[in-house]
Amino acid sequence: MQFRTKMLTGAAVAAAALLLSACYGLGPGRLHDGGPNTAGGADGHMGPSGQDAAGGIGWGRHAFNSNGERIFYTATSERNGALKFTGGPAAGGWMMMHGRTACVTCHGVDGKGGRRGMGPMATMEAKDIRWSTLTKEFSEPQFAVLLREGREPDGKMLSTDMPRWQIADDDITDLVTFLKTLK
Repeated sequence: MQFRTKMLTGAAVAAAALLLSACYGLGPGRLHDGGPNTAGGADGHMGPSGQDAAGGIGWGRHAFNSNGERIFYTATSERNGALKFTGGPAAGGWMMMHGRTACVTCHGVDGKGGRRGMGPMATMEAKDIRWSTLTKEFSEPQFAVLLREGREPDGKMLSTDMPRWQIADDDITDLVTFLKTLK
């Protein structure tokens, strides 16, 4: 029993360390890049609701290689700040911890999607959003309609589990550029 308690404690400490490293600019699987102020906004301080001055959620200014990658992981734009949305995963916000969601939340770090748990008893099926797969169904303008309205090219509406994003054209272009890097 004591061994199991130590294992659970160790797992909790490791999870807390990962969370803290993400919040202080280490980003998803990246080491600190040595750039200035990677722990917050331009002055290194966090803004309202934990957002940095650049509209991020604590990742820091140098944590991502592109705006599209930032959007994929955080639903924030370097130019436009936090992206607003309606709808999204059900279960009373449980999956999103009553807060932010991003592409990675449902589609995974590889963009391949699949079945995702949305709370204690709910699941959803997320689409593969790697651009190599999406181009079989969508052009970039059709993808923009999908993101904003939840409507596929054939007119079929997606489940309301897919957020309807308020996203600028330049941010969609950046996101598509990032999706093209997912293999």
